[in-house]
Amino acid sequence: MNDVKEVKLPDVQNRVDPRGIGLYRVGVTNVKFPTRILRKNGTFSNISAGVKLFANLPQEAKGHNLSRFNEVLVDFGNNNTLLSSTTLPHLLTEMQKRLGSTDVYARFEFDYYIDKQAPASKKIAPMAYACAMTGIKKKEDTYFILEVNTIAASVCPCSREMSLLEHLEYSDLEWNVPSKEEDPEEYYKNVTKKAFEDASNVEMAQQVGMGAHNQRSYIKVELLLDSNNTLWIEDVIPLIEACASAPTYPILKRPDEKFVTELGYNNAKFSEDIARDVQVTLQNTPQILAWSLKVRNEESIHPYDVMSSSKSDNWNFY
Repeated sequence: MNDVKEVKLPDVQNRVDPRGIGLYRVGVTNVKFPTRILRKNGTFSNISAGVKLFANLPQEAKGHNLSRFNEVLVDFGNNNTLLSSTTLPHLLTEMQKRLGSTDVYARFEFDYYIDKQAPASKKIAPMAYACAMTGIKKKEDTYFILEVNTIAASVCPCSREMSLLEHLEYSDLEWNVPSKEEDPEEYYKNVTKKAFEDASNVEMAQQVGMGAHNQRSYIKVELLLDSNNTLWIEDVIPLIEACASAPTYPILKRPDEKFVTELGYNNAKFSEDIARDVQVTLQNTPQILAWSLKVRNEESIHPYDVMSSSKSDNWNFY
């Protein structure tokens, strides 16, 4: 076999750019890469991550050598490195060395599965949560950001209150009033008066209604974490779900559906309520140094979504 003759090929991206304009981030995105993540119970999960790797580009450089991004990523994987807050800084340091950049960025997006138990039937099934781990290194300063997305239920408190029995008129129930010899409207008034003669029935009327419209609530939190204290994904999810009207579950039998429906009805919240409750929760979690949150309600009776967002005063990412 003949030896391949080594030919010096042009290296265009290594040429000097005359425009004097540096770029904030240059790199690769939509990279699919297998890796592993440590679970709270001490086991490992294999994940397929969508990876983004970026670095700043000095004004004198025409471009980055893009193959070096993937080379660094492959070396990271070949070492059987777990994806975590302690390993991402090593990847970032290697990116700085190989790319000659001071500001580098690595993001791993993945589905994280948790076995979730239904509240009444106790049926267990895996539920996927969209998560991400992001590392940023600017010179010697390193930052680790955990993103967790949950899907919960939101019950509209306005429609709930408007539909309470104490607010109903004859016209609201005319279709359901039995046919009587007497005037149907008079029959309704007499039945209503009799039903609410005592205080207990009045109290019931203030609590029970004809229903309320529900939304699917998408809650996203981005958390800058203290590397000296671990905050597991399994810990974040129930904290955030508790701020909604009710959680969602992969399996619901009829007793479960009754439980979740009643829980949501008795815990009605606007997107603004959920966002504020999430903010209180994040502020009271000591491992979190800074945070950003978004709540998007997919409306059921409107042709649009509703969003509420907030961030800590020291959140300065993105």
